[in-house]
Amino acid sequence: MRRDSAPRLAVTGSASTGKTALARALSGALSLPLVPEEMRAYLSSTGVRLEQRSPQEAARALEGMWRERLVSEDAHPGGFVADNCALDFAAYALHHGCAPEAPELLAAATTCGGAYDAVFLLPHGVLPYEQDGVRSTSPGQELRYQLVLEALLRRHVSPSRLIEVPSRLRTVEERLASCLDALARLSRRRGPLVSLVGAGPGDPGLLTLRAREVLASADVIAYDALVAPAVLASLPPGAERVSVGHRNQGAKQAGYRIHPAVLEHARAGRHVARLKQGDPFIFGRGGEEAEELLDAGIPFEVVPGVSAALGAAAYAGIPLTHREYASDVTFVTGHDIEGPSSHTDWARLGAAAGTLVLYMATRKLEANLARLVACGRAADTPAAYVAAATTPEQTVVVGTLASLAAEVEARGLIGPPALVVVGEVVRLRERLRWFEARARGLAAEVAA
Repeated sequence: MRRDSAPRLAVTGSASTGKTALARALSGALSLPLVPEEMRAYLSSTGVRLEQRSPQEAARALEGMWRERLVSEDAHPGGFVADNCALDFAAYALHHGCAPEAPELLAAATTCGGAYDAVFLLPHGVLPYEQDGVRSTSPGQELRYQLVLEALLRRHVSPSRLIEVPSRLRTVEERLASCLDALARLSRRRGPLVSLVGAGPGDPGLLTLRAREVLASADVIAYDALVAPAVLASLPPGAERVSVGHRNQGAKQAGYRIHPAVLEHARAGRHVARLKQGDPFIFGRGGEEAEELLDAGIPFEVVPGVSAALGAAAYAGIPLTHREYASDVTFVTGHDIEGPSSHTDWARLGAAAGTLVLYMATRKLEANLARLVACGRAADTPAAYVAAATTPEQTVVVGTLASLAAEVEARGLIGPPALVVVGEVVRLRERLRWFEARARGLAAEVAA
């Protein structure tokens, strides 16, 4: 809940879920005004159900009820408990087949659905279905409505604010106690927080359990341009999404260390998951963003991710260390190959014999490989270029320090996201390329 004002709460569910009783109980327990449900009043006064009207008439009726709802909620700036929620109006329109006649209502209701501090969803079919002359005579129709409503809630309400009341709780007293406990937990964890979350290299299956937990509870997910589309598609739908990444553009060029939108949302008391490709603290500028958050007085946490180097090497079948080939591995950026800003000791890298992983080296690939040779690495040292690592589009090109750049350019692959692995361990690629072998096996099964 927000700390600067009383909460905006809603209780929802299909008919005979007990939402009116729970809404009244919450209103009394929290000393908040009750916003009544418009649909029951409409049905009681007209005696005509929406499915009995034409789509145009049903849409006009819903638009009228929606205007009433906006007035009712705006009349209580100090907080309220609503008997149903804004998304019920979108569910009504979809359920009764008049959504095409009320597009503005649908858009407004789905937008307003995310503005509650908490929405309590009651389960269908737990309490006996009462035929009271107002409700539908078909429990099956109410189940259909419940399913539509649940889909909308899970899409448009942050998972941290959508509280599903357990089906084992049947009395008003049990449900009230559960809701008050949930509000207390929500209040304790509310307030500004930025989670610097590693998205991994591309395969959504490589997101850690902690990352998924944080992403499910966040109000806002601010993601990099390099985060894989499959990872974005796997995210919980309730949180607001903001694109804040700058492909091929550093913090200095952008003019800030952390995107202003992240600070804006955090200062508004929201939990922001700053989703970063790979691991935040390995060439992800997570340290710079953490410093700025610290300077701004905004609490933060770091959720490690599978780094691009680990993911690319594993899916390419290249062990970064191996008792017969390499006992050490070095991660280095090839972006600042030379100049006063470079912190890279190229002479040491050229003299070393272990595995070397070059991040951000692709646009200066030829220069990076030539620099290693000039600093002492043998020109015939094996090297691999791994693009779109861990995704179905993964491409691996194997060569040497002398040949790799030309081979990659010949295949038209120059450009991110990609990294380079250098060292004797690359020789194991042909034997250990499990990812491509599995893909070929699946393709053969499909063809058969």
